[in-house]
Amino acid sequence: MPTTAFGELDGAAAPVPAGGTGDHPLAAGGSAYADVRIVRDPAAPEARRTDGITVAASAAHAGRTFTAGRFGTGRRVLVWEPVTTWWQPTAAAADRAIGLS
Repeated sequence: MPTTAFGELDGAAAPVPAGGTGDHPLAAGGSAYADVRIVRDPAAPEARRTDGITVAASAAHAGRTFTAGRFGTGRRVLVWEPVTTWWQPTAAAADRAIGLS
């Protein structure tokens, strides 16, 4: 599973589906995909706010931070329930795993 941290919010994101598997071996230059769930409505009162989301291949890696601007959410990423999918072979598979299609 990717290690996903929503800025300064507590802990790493929970994986969906629970009990799934994230093993996805990659050849050099290969790709893997995961989705995160964010809140798109800036007026959502229950949403917590953070500057960005950091994603790493595993807890052993520092990862890469994606800013709120990258998500098209302005200056802050809005989060209600921090979740991420397991690594998937395609973007469409990641969308299905999180319930987007």
